[in-house]
Amino acid sequence: MSAVRAGIAGVMLPTDFPSLDHALPVLWERVRKLPVREAHRDFIRICIGPGGGQGIATCLSRNDSWSVTLYVGEMTDWTSHLITITTTAPQP
Repeated sequence: MSAVRAGIAGVMLPTDFPSLDHALPVLWERVRKLPVREAHRDFIRICIGPGGGQGIATCLSRNDSWSVTLYVGEMTDWTSHLITITTTAPQP
């Protein structure tokens, strides 16, 4: 897979990585420390956590981008943060 740019709005600035395999552990490390509700955390873990990423790789191969909204906080007091991953042109 080609290089990717990944970020989490309000949490992690978009960063270039040599591959999706390099980006996912960094994203997961940032997310796993946040107060995300358990059910939503399970979904995000399946997407970007250890052993995840196959669905994202498929999306990137078709559309060059993938995104999901991360909801942080409690049911009545939360913020949303868009997680984005896009393919980037290979670096010379």
